[in-house]
Amino acid sequence: MEVASIFIGKILAEAANRGAMSLHLSIGSQPRIRVDNGLLALESENIIDQEIMSGIINFVLSEEDVARLNSDREIVTVKEFSGNLRFRINAFYQKDLPSLSFHFIPGAILNFKELGLPETVSAITGLESGLFIIAGPFGSGKTTTAAAFLEEINKNSNKYVITLENPIEYLFVNKSSVIDQRQIGRDVHTIIDGLDYCMNEDVDVLYVAEIKKDFNAAIPLVLSLAAGNSLVLLEINADNSISAIEKILTAAAGTSSREAARYNLADVLSGVVVQKLLPQRGGGLVLATEVLLVNSAVRSLIREGKLFQIESIIQNSRREGMASMSKSVEDLAQAGKINRDNIY
Repeated sequence: MEVASIFIGKILAEAANRGAMSLHLSIGSQPRIRVDNGLLALESENIIDQEIMSGIINFVLSEEDVARLNSDREIVTVKEFSGNLRFRINAFYQKDLPSLSFHFIPGAILNFKELGLPETVSAITGLESGLFIIAGPFGSGKTTTAAAFLEEINKNSNKYVITLENPIEYLFVNKSSVIDQRQIGRDVHTIIDGLDYCMNEDVDVLYVAEIKKDFNAAIPLVLSLAAGNSLVLLEINADNSISAIEKILTAAAGTSSREAARYNLADVLSGVVVQKLLPQRGGGLVLATEVLLVNSAVRSLIREGKLFQIESIIQNSRREGMASMSKSVEDLAQAGKINRDNIY
């Protein structure tokens, strides 16, 4: 155990010093870190064997976590090391052997400007109700963006906020608002139970992290909350606004007709931000975003099922604060923040 604790402490510190986004440990390989979207081996470290991996698992995971890993074959949890290094840990089995991934969680919650988010999205924090979608692929910083929204509300509004997360990544300190953070599987049994609770509570703002189970059953409840007196921030894995909307419609249509789902979503959707992290010149990553702010034209297209036309509205509504992903990437290239090779 002591050897494992020294080993993991050393490589986590090295990964942090090199600005890594994540650390990956697999039996039979050297530790690898992700820096600027590239995976690099820590050449000075030995290949990980089963004994070392077992020691690391028993050091970083609680007895309860280890039991869950053995029964479920995968778990996700959050741990803090050395008082200031916080990680989301994915523990799982592959080829009948355990592996670990550590994803760094920034210590401070960044604001919209620091993240590189367009100013127009900040207006969402002032809404009394509705649905705002935060979308992007895995590892694009969706949770970090959600934290920026919640902290903006926390500082500037007197709201009651509930989060439904699995696991809880960023920790909030109550300021002008009260934020209750609930972890699925620990503080509430399921996402459905958490949403049902919110239906009977005076929730001003609800943040729903990416739903890993029961997505189709959860979405009708999300839409009901957004149609009431709650602003709902929903995290979704999707590459563009249209895909995010389509995911919602497909799930919502499970309990109603496709037409009813379109009308319900059109009534409550306030906007979508889609994000990607691109390698920045000189090192690091920079945020590229697509922004859809729902207006009467977008609502009509959703009701009519003409989602393919939404892209045209995004491209032609820059004065309203919308932006396509291609335009965002082009702007970053023109500003010299990324190489032209990253335009796609």
